[in-house]
Amino acid sequence: MPARRTAAALCASLALLTSCGSGDAAPLSAKQAEAVLPDAEALPGWKVYLDPAAYPLKKAQSIGASRCQGEGQISCAHVQIVGASGLRHQGEPELSFFIQTYEDSDAAKSAYPAVWKAWSALVPEARAVGVGDLGEQSDAVTGWGASGAEGSKGTLVQIRVGDVIMLTSVEALPHVRTTDAFAVKVAGVFAKRAEQVRDGKTPSAALKE
Repeated sequence: MPARRTAAALCASLALLTSCGSGDAAPLSAKQAEAVLPDAEALPGWKVYLDPAAYPLKKAQSIGASRCQGEGQISCAHVQIVGASGLRHQGEPELSFFIQTYEDSDAAKSAYPAVWKAWSALVPEARAVGVGDLGEQSDAVTGWGASGAEGSKGTLVQIRVGDVIMLTSVEALPHVRTTDAFAVKVAGVFAKRAEQVRDGKTPSAALKE
């Protein structure tokens, strides 16, 4: 009996960090989601043009900080936290990062196809790109940049890690050289940071040339 009370007490003490016995970690807070977003430390030499920030969906919508795509804003269905950051480097493409969190892994897994359909539709003349085994689900497309200008290039990578869906957008103006491999590499850093937070660590993954 004492052993059972001890186990119950331990489970209760960990309730804020993990769903005891369920095998699924508690949803990320806005602060944790914000920490996952790449910043200047994650991409040495790059300059931040959009500081990492994350909010509960309703607050993000009220201040115009949500990025809901698709008919009926389907990409934000069942989302709890949304966030974004952005970086630039002279002579390099513009990088934008978006994060969406869900109640649990099952909710994120279920939402994944609709999110990808809505976001990938924004890439003109899109074609699929291989991303290897990043995260638990991952997809990528490349095509023209969002401007539609001839010679521009846009690559979008979506990755799911547990209850988190992350999107990495790499936008290159005409005459700015970039590769699909670079986009996948940057998205991999983003995914690694989510994995670190999920493991109870401070995210430290960074781009290494």
